[in-house]
Amino acid sequence: MADKPDAKTALPNLLQQNPAPVEKPGQDRMMQARTQVDLIMAVFMRVLPSNYVAQIQGPYYTLQYQAVAERIAEFQITAQEVFADSAYEYTRSEFLYQLLGSLVFPDATADGQPDISGDISYRTFLRRMVGLLLKGATTEAVTEGVGLLTEATVEVIERAVAARQIPGGRSAWGPEEQYTFEVNVSNATGVILPLPNGQLIDLEQFPVDPFQLLENVRLVLRALKPAHVLFDYRHLFRDAFQAVFTDQAILGYQDYHYQDLRRYWEGATRIAGTLGATLTDRTLFSDPTRDFSSVLPGAILTILTGPNSIHVGGQEGTPFSTDEGHVGRFRVTEVRVFPVGDDPSRRRYTTTSGLYGAASVVGSDIFDPAQTQWRTIQEGEILTFSEGPNAGSYRLHVWLGNHGGTIGQMDPPGVGAYIPGVRAAPSLLRLRRRMGVTIGSQAYEVTVDRLGMQIPRVVDEEDVTIQFYS
Repeated sequence: MADKPDAKTALPNLLQQNPAPVEKPGQDRMMQARTQVDLIMAVFMRVLPSNYVAQIQGPYYTLQYQAVAERIAEFQITAQEVFADSAYEYTRSEFLYQLLGSLVFPDATADGQPDISGDISYRTFLRRMVGLLLKGATTEAVTEGVGLLTEATVEVIERAVAARQIPGGRSAWGPEEQYTFEVNVSNATGVILPLPNGQLIDLEQFPVDPFQLLENVRLVLRALKPAHVLFDYRHLFRDAFQAVFTDQAILGYQDYHYQDLRRYWEGATRIAGTLGATLTDRTLFSDPTRDFSSVLPGAILTILTGPNSIHVGGQEGTPFSTDEGHVGRFRVTEVRVFPVGDDPSRRRYTTTSGLYGAASVVGSDIFDPAQTQWRTIQEGEILTFSEGPNAGSYRLHVWLGNHGGTIGQMDPPGVGAYIPGVRAAPSLLRLRRRMGVTIGSQAYEVTVDRLGMQIPRVVDEEDVTIQFYS
C-alpha cells in the first residue's frame, strides 16, 4: 500500500513556508507567482495558431495575456492556500482559531483563550488538545493538557483516590473532597546544589510568567476536566531540611503533601488529675498542678470521684466519655488564668517555695517590684493570693523581663538578674453548667482536643474510614 502523500506535495503551487503569511508581499510568494505565470504563458504559446509566429513575449498580445496570467496565478496560489487551511498541519496562523480553536474553546469570546507564544507552538497545542478531548475527562488527559502549557513537572492528585491509599484512613481529606483534585506544578532550574552529606538537590523556581500560566491552566482545565469537579492549582517548592547532629549524621527530608500534615493525629487525648477543685460559683473548676493551655472550648470535663460525679442511679467514677448527658460530665466553655483578671491593687501572696509579698495582676501577669527572688522558683511553683477578687492558687509558668523564659525549660536567671514578675499558666476551666457542690480534691479527666486522635476502626473487606466523620 502506497504511503499517503503529504498535503503540501499533493498541491503543486503551494508556498514552501509553513505557516504561510496571509499578506501577499514576500520573496516566496513572488517566486511562486512568477513560476506559475511562466507555466501559464508556456501553455498559451503552445495553443496559439500558426499565424502568430512570435517566440518571445514581446508583442502586444503576449503582454496582454501575461497580465491576465499574473491575475490567474495569484488566484490559483491563494485558492490552494485556502484549500490547505483545511488540513490542521498547514492552517495559516490567522485562521487557526476560526478553524480549530473555536472547536476546542467554544466559549473563548466570553471566557478567553490560552495565550501561547509562537504560531507553530499554538498550532501544535490546538492539535494535541483535540486528541485529549477525544480521550475523555480522565486524570491522564488533564495531566497531559497542563503539560502542554509548561515544561515543568505536573502532578494531578485526585483527593478521594489518594485518601483511600493512605494506610489506616489517616488522611486529612474526607468525604467533602470527593469531587476535588489538585494540580501541582514544580519547575526545576537545572542548578544543582550539593548537600554536606553528598546528596544533590535541584533548585526550583516560579515559571517565567506564573500568572499567565495560571490563566492558561484554568482555560485548559475548563475544557478537559469533568464539569462537576473542582480543582486547586499549586506551584510547589520542595524544601530540603538538614539536621546535623554531634556525630555528623544528616537527615534530608522532602515532602509536599502538606494537607496531610496539618494535624497531629497521635497526640494525647486527655489530662487527668486528683486535685481538682470546684470553686464557689460552681462554674469554675481549678487545678493549679496542671496547665490547661491545650484544652479547647468544647472539651468535656469528667469528674470521677466525690458528689459531683454521682450519676443517675448512684454510680461513681464512670469511664471516660465525650458525652455530657449526665451529672458527672461538664462541657468547657472557656479556659482562664484568673477568675476576674486585672487587679491593679497589690494583694498579699505566698508561694510553695516560701516567697511572699504583695502583687498586682495585669492580664495573666503577676508583678511585685519589691520581690527580688523570682529567679529562684522552680517548675510547678504555685502562688496563692490570700485576698482580693483573684484569691486562690495559680501555677507559675514564665519568668518575665529581658532575662525571662519558660520555667523549667531554661536555666534560671543568674544572680543579680532582674525579674519584674511572672506569668501564670491557665489552670481554670469555666463550665457551661454548674456543678452540684463546692468541693476540692476531686479526681477528673478533661479532653485535650476533640479531634486530636483518630480511633482505629476495623473492617473486613475494605477500609472505609475515610467515608465517615469522627
